[in-house]
Amino acid sequence: MDYDVWGSWSTGVGPNAPLDDSCASSSEQQGSAASAVKAWSNAGMPVDQIVLGVPSYGHSYSVNTSDAFVPGTKMLTAYPAFNSSNQPVGDAWDDTGSVDACGIYQGPGGTFNFWGLINGGFLNSEGTTAPGIYYRFDSCSQTVRTTLNKELLLFLMHLLSALRLQ
Repeated sequence: MDYDVWGSWSTGVGPNAPLDDSCASSSEQQGSAASAVKAWSNAGMPVDQIVLGVPSYGHSYSVNTSDAFVPGTKMLTAYPAFNSSNQPVGDAWDDTGSVDACGIYQGPGGTFNFWGLINGGFLNSEGTTAPGIYYRFDSCSQTVRTTLNKELLLFLMHLLSALRLQ
């Protein structure tokens, strides 16, 4: 399963489930579907016996406008910093936050499932970026990043890109 490579524990916003990261700088190579398949095949696992699961959800992040966009443009930056103390709530199935068994408050998860991305207005019913949504396709990781407004960034796996994995 290729999931949760980047998330709220990371230093910047990155792809939840990158299909590839070999073209990223070494500091952004956290793992990918391609590197996992390569590692397993190098360890002796026959490639025709490897089954790779790809998720259909994204994580939300609170990102300052100055970090979210390339200066003077509406193009999203590649790996912006985010405010980890201000985790946005995800879709209707996301945990809104609660006190755990140790008495420590755990904030919202910030997860949007694929249907939640559609219901939330990030994607249209065909699964492509909805009108008025800023987005960036990362040709290296083969993922899409969208933003609903200047305060909320999401990384999500574009399901059609999974077909490009060989």
